[in-house]
Amino acid sequence: MLALLRRLFRRNRPGVPDQATNASAGDSLMRTPAVAGTTTNDVIDVRVAEPHAPVGNVIAANGSETKYNAEAAWTRSLDEAIALQQSLPDARESPDATQLLRLLASGPEAVIRQLPAAAREALTICDDPTLPRAQLARKLEQDPALLQGLLRTANSAAMSSGRGTILSIDQALDRIGVAGARAVVLASCVDGLLSHPGGEYNAMAADVWAHMVRTAPLARALAPAFAADPDEAFAIALLHDVGKLVIFDRISVLRAARRRPVVIPAAFVHQLLQLLHEPIGALAAERWGMGDRASSAIGTHHRRDHATRRDVLAETICVAERADHAARRNEPLDIDTLWRAGQLTGSPARASSVLQRLAAAA
Repeated sequence: MLALLRRLFRRNRPGVPDQATNASAGDSLMRTPAVAGTTTNDVIDVRVAEPHAPVGNVIAANGSETKYNAEAAWTRSLDEAIALQQSLPDARESPDATQLLRLLASGPEAVIRQLPAAAREALTICDDPTLPRAQLARKLEQDPALLQGLLRTANSAAMSSGRGTILSIDQALDRIGVAGARAVVLASCVDGLLSHPGGEYNAMAADVWAHMVRTAPLARALAPAFAADPDEAFAIALLHDVGKLVIFDRISVLRAARRRPVVIPAAFVHQLLQLLHEPIGALAAERWGMGDRASSAIGTHHRRDHATRRDVLAETICVAERADHAARRNEPLDIDTLWRAGQLTGSPARASSVLQRLAAAA
């Protein structure tokens, strides 16, 4: 599964057993109490406004500090997803669509898998401040898949910026940093954790992975335009759409329970992914120890319902994601329109300059 990331990490994906409800797909939806609350060859249309100074990390329109509530957002989004299913005749008549919503409504603890012990141990190595860089490099290079993933990341166009090819993990750590290495390790762990959704969903999931891998170095390069930390932006962007992969994982659980391919109207699947992936991804970030800042950025990176929130990491990812989509479609990216729509607080001129430099180097 996931051809691009498989090339990145060269890791086989063993099946992961999970529990799935065997209730009839026609049963009414019940939410449990657990839910409480492509490159960078883009042609850029440079029409920019004067830069705005970012204020804080997450600030409400009135200037007061706020905290993103992922569980509340999950609940609201599930309600919207249920209403959406009822409004679409094909989805309303689909037993698999109904059952998928039942699975997603069972709460974060049931929906989001916990990282296995071996994965947590690998992340602990990256988090150990007492571990000398050389010892960290030796430990990481013991896993050929991680070694290859780290070298590929360090030698990507956005990370190398015209510098020479590096061949050692120590040089990779110098270039992408320990935070970047931790992000690659976490992505590898998540890749091995989530199951195959099967059928056409495999290609959809592969596209999501490829997009996240491309977006991460873009976010790192764009971070200074928002006064965001480049390493943190890279780490969060690498998993910013992981909520979609969690949904595909639930499709795999449903497929195993049904013992047949899952059949859900494509239009409903696409809209479901858009509705739910931000809060699900935010909760996954919390569950996997990425922290509140990562959860908030992942949960609000589209800036549609949260444009009044000033979150420099979310804003960085928003622009990086739009730049990647525009490049993949060979469409111009209108920086000025993007800044107005997302109420972004960074420097559009600086972001445009970064994207033009990356496009020229690609």
